[in-house]
Amino acid sequence: MKKSLMTCLVFIVAGSLIGCAGMSMTTVRYTQPTPGILYDTNNGQMWQMERSRRFKTYKEAKAFAEQLTLGGYDDWRLPTVYELYDLNDLFDLHQNGDIILDREGNYWSGEKDGDGIIGAWAISDQCDPSRDYEPGKAGYVRAVRQ
Repeated sequence: MKKSLMTCLVFIVAGSLIGCAGMSMTTVRYTQPTPGILYDTNNGQMWQMERSRRFKTYKEAKAFAEQLTLGGYDDWRLPTVYELYDLNDLFDLHQNGDIILDREGNYWSGEKDGDGIIGAWAISDQCDPSRDYEPGKAGYVRAVRQ
């Protein structure tokens, strides 16, 4: 009885010491094959590493993405709000290896219905990654392509 209780306590203490850091033991999903481009090895998406300057209107943000030439590609677009969520979520789960990406602030998205929205996926203060979408007024572009 004492041995099984002691084993149980060891696992509980070890688990509490690991805490949120335990989430960093995951597969690296992002690489940087070309300067300025973040590549998702799972779905083939490419992301603009450096965010743009801030734009006040959807029209300006969309034009920036459509005119962007980066890494020899000229078919960039605004991501959907859910693609932005996935990008943030994978960084929250530490699937970015040693790649650092400034994710602070509001970002423009282009939705399939033709409308754009501006906002940020704000992270909760809990151990498990959780984000809530908060609308904004002006923001950056982080273009995506596939």
